[in-house]
Amino acid sequence: MSTEAYISNGLRYIKPYYNTHSNYVKGRWIGKPLVDVLTTEFRSFSRDHYIEQIAQGNYQLKRDDVSLDVRSSPLRSGDVVTMRQHKHEPPVKQWCDLELENCDNSSRIAGFEIVQNNDRFLVINKPVGIPVHPTGQFYHNTITEILKDHGQVVSPCYRLDKVTSGLLILAKNNMAARDIQMKIGARDMNKIYLARVRGRFPHTTTGTTFSEDQLDNLFQHNSITTVANSPIYSIEPKKRFPAGLSDSKEAKTIFYPIRHLPETNESIVACKPLTGRTHQIRIHLARLGFPIVNDSIYNTECTMYSNRLQFMKDYHHWEHSPLTQDQLSLRFQQIINETKAVRYLKLDESNGTCKECGVSLMADPQMSQLELYLHAWRYYDNDKTFNFKTELPKWA
Repeated sequence: MSTEAYISNGLRYIKPYYNTHSNYVKGRWIGKPLVDVLTTEFRSFSRDHYIEQIAQGNYQLKRDDVSLDVRSSPLRSGDVVTMRQHKHEPPVKQWCDLELENCDNSSRIAGFEIVQNNDRFLVINKPVGIPVHPTGQFYHNTITEILKDHGQVVSPCYRLDKVTSGLLILAKNNMAARDIQMKIGARDMNKIYLARVRGRFPHTTTGTTFSEDQLDNLFQHNSITTVANSPIYSIEPKKRFPAGLSDSKEAKTIFYPIRHLPETNESIVACKPLTGRTHQIRIHLARLGFPIVNDSIYNTECTMYSNRLQFMKDYHHWEHSPLTQDQLSLRFQQIINETKAVRYLKLDESNGTCKECGVSLMADPQMSQLELYLHAWRYYDNDKTFNFKTELPKWA
């Protein structure tokens, strides 16, 4: 997959490219023509689109290494489907210019600020607006793939959202990754995040600055901490109810006040998650009534997903909600409809569809959608075998 990156208007783009991959058929596909599977399983395009792509040879079917007629052959166990797709990766936020990205030294690699680099780990200060590893529509526009182009084959020891900045520990071998992950699993790794939230957080003092001494003594006074202890679950609008709601799992975050900023009525808060659920800090802050100021999902002032947010706030443990199954299904359908409406708004009407593959082109994301005032500031274990810290983000 030969790709080319370029930068424009603060965004890093990957020129569209073709990608070919093969998969064995799944059990639920057996007995169906491929076009039926594509139309019902993936739903990204119309049936006519898939028929056209099959006619162009972009989908192939083999059984015992013998090519079959994709249009008429029902799928069987052991069949291999090969798909050639035209990939349109969304742009990510530019973290440096291409010249700096291509000039590695002791302080930066691929333009990423190095916190520590040894034979076991590469620890970087992750910029906002770029995914850590291939996921969804992103592949080449991810940190691990960009580092691979710079001779660093590494794997992340934990997950950071695309919009989150801060400490990212990348392992250079399986043993190093296991050591970190075992400590995280045993809750022997202290993770301190910084967030800028709306409103005056409990016990914050007024001022615009704070000292390093304050940061070194976080969580020393239990009397001024705020504890959020409510379950977290994920919502997947691509699925139907109840499959689109994951099981509610225990989640606990401790918050420590740092400073109230009176000119904007915002606060800087330290966050210490004791569990590792998806969007845990963001959801807990929203439920407490102090959402991150620029959170485009969980802040009522700027969210495009008000139904999803309200559901999360109303039902901390959806399985135990007072709603009937029919009522829950209706609420979930509202979330699905909302997600479809947001996606429609993101379509780029000026460009229409790709002339090469027919996919609807998406508008570029707004810069505000690529940055979140949440920063992974410090990671350390109890005996300080691992002890990493970044510089403070500008917004803090």
